Amino acid sequence: MKNRTKWILLSIVILVLVLIGLHRFYLYVHEDIWQGENEAVQRARQETGLTEAEKVWKSVWDKVCWVVEGKDADGQEIMVWLPEGGQAEVKPLSEGVSESQVRTIIHDQYPGIEVVRLMPGIYNNELVWQLFYKEKAHHYYRFFRFSDGQALEEVFTLPNR
Repeated sequence: MKNRTKWILLSIVILVLVLIGLHRFYLYVHEDIWQGENEAVQRARQETGLTEAEKVWKSVWDKVCWVVEGKDADGQEIMVWLPEGGQAEVKPLSEGVSESQVRTIIHDQYPGIEVVRLMPGIYNNELVWQLFYKEKAHHYYRFFRFSDGQALEEVFTLPNR
């Protein structure tokens, strides 16, 4: 009985050590992402009137750009685009299309697609929503203007493997 108890305790200790190791690995992998998000929020607070951050995205297309959605001191919902090496650009959400509104536009105009990712960004120096989607066996990128939700002409098809 003593030998069996030792094996059970040893198994539990090994399991706990493995779980602690997996947790540490998870933290290590996500550390850079969380640090980037925190720096983007901090920069948005310093350069704009952002007081409360709700969502943060990192967009990489022509250039790296962090986008923060939140509220200003008046409680107005705003979006802040923070291109690396560039000037912050602030737009009230009321002057553009929100994420839920652009999702409705996408659903209405492209009913047969599977949305993989939707995020704000900058494309050809224009504020956009970047859609990455799957249709049949292909993946595509398409951009929608932040100002009015209109789809831009360019569609980028990713090659099949």
